[in-house]
Amino acid sequence: MSKVTKYKQSNGRYSVVVEGVDLPDDALLLLDNNYPLDVNFEVVDGKKITVKQRKKIFALLNDIYLFTGQPQEDLRQQFQFYLEMIKGYERISLTDTTRRIASELIEVILVWVFQHDIPLNYKTSYLMKDDNYFIYLSTINRTCVICGKKNSDLAHRYAVGRGRNRNKIDHYGNEVLALCRSHHNEQHQIGIDTFNTKYHLTDSWVQVDERLNKMLKGERVE
Repeated sequence: MSKVTKYKQSNGRYSVVVEGVDLPDDALLLLDNNYPLDVNFEVVDGKKITVKQRKKIFALLNDIYLFTGQPQEDLRQQFQFYLEMIKGYERISLTDTTRRIASELIEVILVWVFQHDIPLNYKTSYLMKDDNYFIYLSTINRTCVICGKKNSDLAHRYAVGRGRNRNKIDHYGNEVLALCRSHHNEQHQIGIDTFNTKYHLTDSWVQVDERLNKMLKGERVE
């Protein structure tokens, strides 16, 4: 997200320094030739639903539609009504709802997606990678957090060590992610740091809890 880092007031108006802006090549060409850019500027309400949250919601709804054929608008209303009922909320609007409620709506949709084995588009998986709940659900359901492939490996962040029986040791203290065989092999081939940087996963690894420990040991999980 772009951020205003400095400002200067002049005649009731403000000149600002904005950092973290994505610019297309044609815009850079104009700037390089000393032509100013016309831009729309909007200060983000820190409590209001973000553009990225809306993108996540509609990407998930689109994937459900592609799999089930149920119209996105019907799906959206159903999920919002369900959240309104269980939380006692007033009518939810994706125009001006809060970030917290938007996050709760995303979690409701994600649970439904995994319960009904809805395949996610690669772009949807990529968009969701910074969502901790998505990462956790993907991992316990063995769905690759990068490409969405099913029956993926539970990849360790820290090497277990050769010769150790993984079905007998506890994995607490380690971190894991669900990675398909291709991405799991890539993790080992290019190294964990390069892999994390390439796929923006440095802060995404899941701490092994009781459920994951049982899964890693090959034990039955209810």
